[in-house]
Amino acid sequence: MQKITPIVFVILLFCALSWAIVSINQTEKSLVDDNWSSFIYKNGYNSGGYDKQDNFDNYQSCKEFSQQQSQKLNNATWECGLNCRFDAKRQGFHCDKMTND
Repeated sequence: MQKITPIVFVILLFCALSWAIVSINQTEKSLVDDNWSSFIYKNGYNSGGYDKQDNFDNYQSCKEFSQQQSQKLNNATWECGLNCRFDAKRQGFHCDKMTND
């Protein structure tokens, strides 16, 4: 019986640790709101020059804004990005998702 006690303790410890990690991840996910950003590539997609507008609540509002701006710039290429943040290593923005459909 005494040989089983440490094994049971370690298993319970790992279970508690796993539960804590999952619980923290779920809490963090619920705190992050979806934030869409519009990218209008005024000189072409590969030019590196773009206009960026942030804080759209959903993809549809980002898409509508992007299409309007694109028409003003002779149908420039556009994309909407979800939860974009600047990445200093890549010297550009990195988004969870990029789309333009």
